[in-house]
Parts: sequence; structure tokens; C-alpha cells
Amino acid sequence: MNVYVSTLAIEGTELEGDNPLPMFRNRNPQREVTEDGSFPPELKLNFGANTGERFLPYRVQDRYTRERRTIHLKTITLENELLKAVFLPDYGGRLYSLKDKRKDKEILYRNPVMQPANLAILNAWFSGGIEWNIGQVGHTFGTCSPLHAAKLIDDDGNAFVRMYEYERCKNVFWQMDFHLPSGAEQLQVYVRIVNDNDQAVPMYWWTNIAVEETERARVFSASSEAIYIVPGLNGHGVGHLPELPSLPGRDASYPMNFPFSSEYFFQTHASCQSPWEAVAYEDGRLFYERSTSLLRYRKMFCWGHHAGGRRWCDFLAKPGEGNYIEVQGGLAPTQLHGIEMPPRTTWEFTQAFGMTDIDEESVFKPEWADANSDVARRLESILSADDVYAIHDKLRAFAEREPGERLHDGSGWGALERVRRETTEGRPVPSGLTFEDRTLGAAQAPWLALLREGRLPEHAVEEAPPSWMIQEAWAEKVRASLGQPEGRTWTAYLHAGVMAYESGMEQAAIEAWEASLRLRPSAWAYRNLAEAAKRNGETDKALRLLEQAYGVSGRFPDRALAEEYLQLLIQDRRYEEAWRLYETLPANYANADRIKIIVGAAALELGQEAFMKELFDTEFAVIREGEVLIIELWYKYHAKKLAESRNEPLSQAHIEEAKIQFPPPSRIDFRMIGS
Repeated sequence: MNVYVSTLAIEGTELEGDNPLPMFRNRNPQREVTEDGSFPPELKLNFGANTGERFLPYRVQDRYTRERRTIHLKTITLENELLKAVFLPDYGGRLYSLKDKRKDKEILYRNPVMQPANLAILNAWFSGGIEWNIGQVGHTFGTCSPLHAAKLIDDDGNAFVRMYEYERCKNVFWQMDFHLPSGAEQLQVYVRIVNDNDQAVPMYWWTNIAVEETERARVFSASSEAIYIVPGLNGHGVGHLPELPSLPGRDASYPMNFPFSSEYFFQTHASCQSPWEAVAYEDGRLFYERSTSLLRYRKMFCWGHHAGGRRWCDFLAKPGEGNYIEVQGGLAPTQLHGIEMPPRTTWEFTQAFGMTDIDEESVFKPEWADANSDVARRLESILSADDVYAIHDKLRAFAEREPGERLHDGSGWGALERVRRETTEGRPVPSGLTFEDRTLGAAQAPWLALLREGRLPEHAVEEAPPSWMIQEAWAEKVRASLGQPEGRTWTAYLHAGVMAYESGMEQAAIEAWEASLRLRPSAWAYRNLAEAAKRNGETDKALRLLEQAYGVSGRFPDRALAEEYLQLLIQDRRYEEAWRLYETLPANYANADRIKIIVGAAALELGQEAFMKELFDTEFAVIREGEVLIIELWYKYHAKKLAESRNEPLSQAHIEEAKIQFPPPSRIDFRMIGS
């Protein structure tokens, strides 16, 4: 039982900062979802509830490239004589590697590179290992952010690792205790989520496990019933493995049978004491994970064998080295089912991960149900339901033990919340979690000043605000500061507006931003007013406000404002204005991926041939999952060529012809559902 800190040298690229603009939540907390009539009443309940996009108080992490080099990542290793687990504390505590030391064999899919890509709620995400997702659908707010980590000792003298953080959007605390006691053949993970407030909050948890994808990898679980996605992303339905309506005539337990990116959610029955999921391989390996009953549901995700899916696998890693599938465990029937965590509540569960051998003939029986029964028996023989609960009872006894040796610092937000509670409420943070003052930094400084001095400090208008806050306890303090003459600063009104707009008080937000501008004009307040106008369909007004944002200092203080302005110009078909602006941008703005993609529409309309050729030759870092903008530009570019060669006006018929004659190069083809 050894715990130590080390460094991983890996090919990759690191994040280069974040987007300073507040990204406001979807005004509809209920995501629009559909089902094909097969959902029973209990599955219709809360389907889509509280799954609308949310970002604040976090900032979007969209600053990275594909310029790879050797980088060094801090790791925390936990091992016993059988297994070795390697974590990345700066990247959401991701379990990067889990190795079977007896066979010198990797149990998970381990990515050979560190390459962020635009697949998460805050943009940056990377594939491989096990990801711990809390808070909101769309992976997690902290997937590329640090967690606190400490080394502790259990009652038998075994060292274990605790990782934890304060989740600011939902105002909850959470921890993961990782155990590998002597003789353990599974990595044991105890998870605790604490809502110690007087309000219920929407909650979310999915453990995303990346494992190797092979031609005959086959998925098993405690249930045959599954919610599937209708082909073409046209809703959801309920079926039973092995043949789902999303893959007629084929066995859906083999992920490589899917010709498109797909997923399905196993609907484990409430009577199942210990849900599980497993993946069997041609060489007799069986990956498995099993949990206590709170983590009831399971999922399979695959990229599919079409060109776009294979491109994503290569894009996230190296060509031929990125093939993986995900098996996942979650709290709700799907990731689009909302659940609520009651006030003054603690949720806890234990999950175990391992690899064993199994007879190949048994797992590849033609009848999935027969093979699934054999897998269930094998799993029960090595890790029974009773075993899981015995482990859980043992691990939960250490849940509130104070952290020992510090291994890594997370954010300063837990420390700020601790100080706020101690100062204003006389209550502590949950026991077992330590947030030290030394973790407080520049992002927390304005809020400490508000707490101690009663006012938010001002800063230069060209400087980005160091952080955003939406928690109601802080909003009350901002409003109180505005009641005092010395507290009526342009920054206080700016933040009051952000807090109000995020909570749905749009008119109050607009008035606050206008008050901020009267005290001191800033690009930040103009931009927020432009965002409000844009959401109200007032495009001309939004453009005028963004022009005023530019006029504060004769430039945009951050490239994010240029991106939004260009996007709005393109949306309004003001192609010449967009191109003129693009040509005036400094090189570090003009060369940014997203700006090039946005302005591509203007370049196409204006016949900027050299730009278009360069655009199609570029491998962009920030392509979004399912994004087809570049593909559409490609087809329209070639359709225009066809029309011009025939001296004909461009028509949809030319575009349809271009789709047949000019298949896009793989470097720009990221479609999720085929060609």
C-alpha cells in the first residue's frame, strides 16, 4: 500500500487560460427531449428536467491548440502488490492508468497523449481513464481543473488517497476516497456528496470509464432493458438487448456493430442490490465494475465504425491509438433525467473496478442472455454483492477522517466558502475536508474584500474581472454594498448584473449594467448588454453595443469579444464588415481557431480563395462534438465551383451534387452519425 507523487512526461498540449466572458445559462431549465412512445410513466418523469446548459460561475476553457510537445503532468500513484493506479490531480482527479501488475497489463484505455478537445460543458475535455462527473450534464465543470488531494491511513495501516472539492454551481462539497489495501484485486472508490444547505439542488453524477475497443469487445450488465437513442439523434426509446431498434438486425452488445456514434442506458431494476457492467474481450479478459445500489444505472457509449467516429478516436489521441468505448455508472435513468438532492442530505456510494479472466466461449455465445448469465456468475464469484457492501461499510467509516499529508491543492473556492460560513453563519464546512487559507488567490480576492470591507474593489476597465459568482449568499452581499455610497462601484454593478441575469431577472441585470457604464464605460458591461439584446432577437442593437465595447479602448480586450462580434456579423450576413474586421485583428486573435472557422463563411461569400484553401488544410483544435460548420462550408465551396463552371446561379442541387462528388477530407470530418 504505497502512495506517492511523481511526474508523467507525455506528448501533448496544456490549457492556455480561459474565456473571461460570463456564459449565461439556457433560459429553459428543461432540455427539449423526446421519446418514441415506448417510455413507461416512471421514465417520463423528470426527463429533461434541470438539464438545460449551465456554465456560471465557471469560465469556459477554450484556450488550447494542437501544437504538441513533451509536457510534464503531476501524478499521484496508489498501489498495492497487485494493482497500480495513477491519477492526474490537475485534471479533475482523472484516473489515468490502472495496471494489473501481475500481468503488466493496462486495465483501462490509457491515452498516449494529453490533447484537450471541445467535448465538455466548459469546452476542454480529453479521453481515457476514468472521469468523475458531478454537477451538470456535459461531463463536469472540473474535468480540466485541479482537485485537493491528501494521503490518509486506515485502521489497518493502509494508505489511501482522498480527492475533494467545493462545487460552486450547486453549492455542494464532494469527495472520493481511493483504496487499494493489501491483497485487493479491485480499486475501491468511496464517493460522498454533501448538500448541507437548506435548499434542494439539481444533482448529477456519472462515472465515465474508458476501456479498450476491439473488433469483438462485448458489453454486459445486470439488466437487458436499455434506453437507446433513435438513429439521427431523433429522440429516445426503450428496448432490450441484444437487438435494439437503434441497430435493427444486429447485436448491440458489440459496440463495433454500430455504424454511427451511439449510446444506450441499462435500466437496472430497483431490486438489484449491486449494479454492475462488464466488457469481455477476444483474449479472455473481462473488465468489470460494480457498485452499491445508489449508483443504479449503467451506460455504453461508442464512436461507431463510420469515418467521423474513427476520426474522433484518432483526433483525441494518435492515429490508430485512440480506439475506446465508455462504460458508465450514474444516478439517473439517463444523463438527461434530472434528479434533485434534498437539503441537509449526504449521498454516498462505493464503486470497485478490476479485470479478470473468463472463458471466451461463454462470453461469445450467440444468445446474449446466456453469455450475460455466465458473466454475472463469474463476477459474483470474484466480487459478490455482499463483498461490495462489506467494502462500502469499511470505507465509509473513514469518510470524515481529517486529511493527513497534503498531496495537491485544488481551487481556493472551498477556502473562501469556509471563511464566508465562519464569518457570517458560524458553521463549518463538512468534516473530513480541509480548505486552507493559502489556497486563496487572485480569483477569490474581490470576494474576500467584499466580505471583510463591504465593497467590491475596482480594477482597470481593460482588465478582465478575475472571477464570477452566482451564489445567492454573495449576491445578497453585493446588493447590500450597493446600498452604501462607497460600495456603488462600476465593478459592483457589473457583478450585480451578472448575478441577476443568471437568476432570470433580466431587467434588473440590464439596469445594473447600464449603471456600471454610467460610472465607467467598460467592454465587459457593453458585451453583457449585447448578449441580452441578442437573446431577445435584437441583432442590430447587439451589434451596436459590441461596437461600443470595441470603442472603449479602440480594441477588444480579449479575443472572445471579437469571436462574438464576428459571429453576430456572419449571422446577420454582413460578410464584408466581418472580413474587414478580421483583417484588422492582431495576429494572436486572427490566428485563433474559432475566429478562422467563424470568418470562413465571409471568406467563402467574398471569394477569398487562399483563405478557404488554408481553412480546409487546417486541423483545428476546437471543433465541437457533432459540429458540421466546416463540412457545410466545404460542400458550399465546391457547389459554387460547380455552379460557376456551368455559368449557373448556385442552388441546393449543386450542394447535393457536391456532397456526392467531393467527400470531405478526414481532417475536417467530425460528423457523429455518418456521411
